[in-house]
Amino acid sequence: MSKTPRGSEWRKWDLHMHAPGTKMSDQYRSIDSSPEIDEFCRIIKESDVAVLGIADYFSFDTYFDVKERYLTLNGNDHKLLLPNLELRLPVSLNKAGQAVNLHLVFNPAILNRTVANRFLSNLQTAGTKGRDRTRVNCDDLKSADDYESATVSLDAIDDAIKATFGDFAIAPLSRQEYLVVIASAKGDGIRPGGSGIKRKNLLTDEIDKYCDAFFSNSGSRDYFLDKSRLETAEEVAAKPVFDGCDAHSFDDLQKNLGKISTSEGQHRSITWVKADPTFPGLLQTLIEPAERVLLHALKPDQKEPYRVISKVNFTGTEDFPSEMVFNQNLSSIIGSRSSGKSALLAHIAYAVDPEGTVATQTEAQKLKDSKDAGPAAGYTWNDVADMTCQVEWASGGSTAGKTIYIPQNSLYRLSEQPEEITKKISPALFRAYPDLRISHENAVNKILLVNNTVREEVGEWFSLAARIDAIKQEATDLGDRTAIAAERDRLQSEIEEIKSRAQLTDVEVSTYQQIAQKLGENSRRLDEINDELGRLSPYVTLDIESAEAVNVVESVQVSVSVRPSDSELPPKASARVAEIISDSSRQITQLVEEELRSVLMGLVAERQHLRKDNQLIKESDKELIEKHDANKELSAVVEKHKKQVERLGEIETREKSQLKLSNDQDKCIETLTKALTDRKATLSSLLETFAAEPRVLEGLSFGIEAEVLDEIVKHVTGGFSQRRVNEFIENRGAMVSYEKAQLDPKLFLSSLKNDDVVLNKNYDPKAVAADVLTVTEEIRFSAELDSDRIGGFAKSSMTPGKQALFALTLILNESQEPWPLLIDQPEDDLDSRSIYEVIVPYIMNRKKERQIIMVSHNANLVIGADSEQVIVANRHGGDRKNADKRMFEYFSGALEHTQSVDKLSRTALGRFGVREHACEILDGGEEAFEKRRNKYKILS
Repeated sequence: MSKTPRGSEWRKWDLHMHAPGTKMSDQYRSIDSSPEIDEFCRIIKESDVAVLGIADYFSFDTYFDVKERYLTLNGNDHKLLLPNLELRLPVSLNKAGQAVNLHLVFNPAILNRTVANRFLSNLQTAGTKGRDRTRVNCDDLKSADDYESATVSLDAIDDAIKATFGDFAIAPLSRQEYLVVIASAKGDGIRPGGSGIKRKNLLTDEIDKYCDAFFSNSGSRDYFLDKSRLETAEEVAAKPVFDGCDAHSFDDLQKNLGKISTSEGQHRSITWVKADPTFPGLLQTLIEPAERVLLHALKPDQKEPYRVISKVNFTGTEDFPSEMVFNQNLSSIIGSRSSGKSALLAHIAYAVDPEGTVATQTEAQKLKDSKDAGPAAGYTWNDVADMTCQVEWASGGSTAGKTIYIPQNSLYRLSEQPEEITKKISPALFRAYPDLRISHENAVNKILLVNNTVREEVGEWFSLAARIDAIKQEATDLGDRTAIAAERDRLQSEIEEIKSRAQLTDVEVSTYQQIAQKLGENSRRLDEINDELGRLSPYVTLDIESAEAVNVVESVQVSVSVRPSDSELPPKASARVAEIISDSSRQITQLVEEELRSVLMGLVAERQHLRKDNQLIKESDKELIEKHDANKELSAVVEKHKKQVERLGEIETREKSQLKLSNDQDKCIETLTKALTDRKATLSSLLETFAAEPRVLEGLSFGIEAEVLDEIVKHVTGGFSQRRVNEFIENRGAMVSYEKAQLDPKLFLSSLKNDDVVLNKNYDPKAVAADVLTVTEEIRFSAELDSDRIGGFAKSSMTPGKQALFALTLILNESQEPWPLLIDQPEDDLDSRSIYEVIVPYIMNRKKERQIIMVSHNANLVIGADSEQVIVANRHGGDRKNADKRMFEYFSGALEHTQSVDKLSRTALGRFGVREHACEILDGGEEAFEKRRNKYKILS
């Protein structure tokens, strides 16, 4: 099983150090009488360097001595010792005339002493011996002078490789199964950028093409990653740059091993390698040299520990292992169907945020009831309530965090709902542009308030219209004004005639008419007072016993509307405004109640006055009234005359009321018109604010659009009879022209009121008018990526891959903090090209900023995105057994972890390594590994 279940992590490597007994410049001295080799083993054991290359000149002796002694002292711990055969080429590329140093770092799995001796015996030096000039092999070198003067050619190295491992091993990719060639690019090696002499530059290029990597410093890194670095136009592979302490003494080891040091004009950097501490891990650095190797003082790619899931622990279940660990970068969970991949991811998400996980699953799976959500098909969270999954963050302790959980199919379902795009764009866009968020919220709130005003004013206009109709009808019921006036005048003539016959003086008749008119006016006013008292009675009444105290029957209801509303204001101002509104409402209520009491008392007092006035008139003019009453004919005519005068008075009163109500209607129209104008201006202002600067986010550029949806127009048209053509239904079957209605609301409301615009049965003109006048443009955001567009009102032109990328970008930007991303099969519904060209680069960039735990069955994603950790899931079955018959078992390690088939393994996961499992499980696994292997290999 893998010794590094977290997979590829940044570790210190030092591939170039010499041990006691090295063939040249051995400066080691025994310390405290301890054997030198024991002291050497102690220092490297206690160091924080994970992989150490034990170098020697033309010899493997010190490597085997150190390896065997280290195993004796420390057992098979996690440190890896690599054999580094240091050679010199018979060429010089520097001014000092030094030969170029070349290092062959061998695969320790295939290099034992026998193979090592065979290789050295096959490796011929450039020197000869004896009279027959026989070539000297490396195993013939004995003295210090032999080692000092020995050189080998590249051809000799190739011949030794073929002779030792076979002809096929000479090809660079095949050769790497056995050894990695590293050239020095420091003072004693090739010169990055050449020397300026064409012949030496060409020699440098040939060595460059032959080698797999280089020993140099951080300043040379970019040069060797550049594929166009050769003297010719020929392209070459990007190659990693390592540094090493090149220790020849204990002092060198103590000062330089795993440390930055500058001494005697030489700078030593710390080499960080993100790979398994194995020889296959070294090979991975040749495939991703830029991503896998870094010369830096500090550990690269450090994430805040409180935002990294270190491990999860399961309790209360035998179905899952008790503990699982995770890499801080990209962990990919693979496995056959129903092997517990998605279940593991769901349990992690649920452990961190139960409510959020259930809500996300409900939306993604379109569940009717959130109670149906669960970790896997056929299981709800209630079904597994006895099981506990506890997340442990890298910061330890009682750390609380959050995750971004994206269940299967979520990305595609999100991107295929254009009307939902704005909801998804908004959080990320507003986080990047806070001023835009304020402008948008203010605009939306103002438009909402405007439309509420429109509905209120429409309702008030129709209410006034109904009252006008009622008054008109009352006036009509009273009779024609002209006819009534003519009748009044006729009766006056008749009174004159009767008066003449009855010998009543003009003064008496005139006085009587005045008396009758006054009594009539008083009576009419008393009737009005009784009506007004009736209208006040729901709110205030007179205490009959005291005839003075006024009782409040029902509290006055006061609603205060303020612009800006509390939702538009920051919390502190909002609270204060709410307090002001509340205080104002109480004050207004008190003032209105006091006013109602005052009005009631005034009406009661006026009623008492009128009653007394009538009584005084009847008493003071009793004789004249009785004289007139005695003349029944005159009395009857005067009574009729009085009624006509009263009727004319009532008509005049109603005409005044009608005029006031009409003026109130005009005020409604004014308010409506202003509201509609304000709404249009608010929308224009928002669009201008958005356009004031480019709105971009991680390759996405955003736009804003405002349109009235066809379905809204169709909905509001439903109330109109489309058989009748009019100002607002221009053709039979046409949609209502809401634009014309909003341009002239008075004409529109009047047309509805007067039935010039006919409505379908059971449709209320007031409701229909409010719907039409509140037809408003919907505000939508759009996004553009590489000239492809999504959102707004047009159909998306993005490929499924870009749509998924768009959705993923927005989801990750909803939160300002880089919390772990848990994503389940992002490849679903995507074509291979989209995955490889769009999603893979995106994942590779994102894992640098946040931890990603991904479930996938696609090799391009798992292998192409360079997963630092691969977790292989297996469900127990007859032909795929798990340890202890556990339902779900998981095996994890680095992509580069490989293991020969173990036919005796009792478990499915123990049969072979991560690479072999990936090739067996993933779609296109072997092909993806080959593509990855050849990624940077451009051969001449």
